[in-house]
Amino acid sequence: MSTNLVLASTILLLLFALASAVDGVYLHLWRYRLHARPESQREHRLHTARALLFPPILATLFLAPPQGAVLWVGLALVATDQVVELFDTFSERDSRAGLGGLSSFEYSLHVVLTTLRVGALALALAAVPREAWDLWSTGGPAREHPELVRSAVEFLLPGAILAAAIHVWLGCRWAAAPACRWARAWSRTS
Repeated sequence: MSTNLVLASTILLLLFALASAVDGVYLHLWRYRLHARPESQREHRLHTARALLFPPILATLFLAPPQGAVLWVGLALVATDQVVELFDTFSERDSRAGLGGLSSFEYSLHVVLTTLRVGALALALAAVPREAWDLWSTGGPAREHPELVRSAVEFLLPGAILAAAIHVWLGCRWAAAPACRWARAWSRTS
């Protein structure tokens, strides 16, 4: 595993997480309150799906030794995330019509986010040795990520899990679905 590629990937991942907080927390949840807008419910559900996918992507591609089944599960999660992101982009026009559409800042931020995410993933995957791609490999010991990488991901994981939980809670709090009664009841008591 190329340490330089993994470290570069980690830097891009940290920048992605920082920019994602601006987009996901500040813009989506606080400024525009997409979870509370009836026309934005679909977009919020898609953001929630992506927030739920992010922690296992971190765990499989950036924390666990990237080899065999773990590597392929991580790739499947990334592919799923990509499909959800496509549906998200398709939903934004209708979701944001009442807000005047996406601002130039948010469009630009989405371009930066996509670039950082793709760069982080491309470098992380380029660093994976050829033998690690064998799904059924029972070969030698797994190559661990460098300590700095593991520490960075261990730092990001709690925030990613919290962001996913907040997305679920806010989505349920404003939804009429019977499965979301718990969130509405909790909102009344807090």
